[in-house]
Amino acid sequence: MTRAHTTRMQMIVMAACLVIGVGGYLMLGRPGMDDMPMDKRQHEISEKIRTAPETLTTAEALASLEQAAINQPNAPEPRYYIGEMLRGQNRPDDAARAYQAALRRDETYVPALVGLAQVLVDLGDGQVGPDAARLFARAYELDDTQVRAGMWAAMGAAQAGDQEKAAQMMRAVFAKLPADDPRRERFGAMLDVIGDGEAPAAE
Repeated sequence: MTRAHTTRMQMIVMAACLVIGVGGYLMLGRPGMDDMPMDKRQHEISEKIRTAPETLTTAEALASLEQAAINQPNAPEPRYYIGEMLRGQNRPDDAARAYQAALRRDETYVPALVGLAQVLVDLGDGQVGPDAARLFARAYELDDTQVRAGMWAAMGAAQAGDQEKAAQMMRAVFAKLPADDPRRERFGAMLDVIGDGEAPAAE
């Protein structure tokens, strides 16, 4: 596991702990986890989460989140964080199912909309297909601070050949950026590309 991936997992686990109150209750029989009595495992993982979440193994973190999903059947957050971890492990199909499970609990849960759209882009070799573009657009509609989602939605329209729609979407996102936002320069360049009738490459 790379240092960057380890840091990413730590941030996800700590965020999950804060958002959904994961208490370290784990299922038995998880791959990569030694067998031990439930109460001992529960205490050990609870202590890790409290004192050193960066020492959690991937299996322990996933098991914690999966148990949280069982304990909170209507909450999208555990399923979203499961999706984030699975995507980080290069398991896009499994990640997509986790994001979809989150959206079945709350179809307006923006992080899962963006996560699922990104997985579809990954599976499409970087192409922003119609489903991914729709998800990005919905995420941006619900939360216009999701600038990247708006940008990807515009790229989807451009890649589909609708340059006019792409330019309109890009201009709408561009207009909401603060004057000193460094992304304005990149967006300006992308608008120029779209204006020339080309589809910008996905980043």
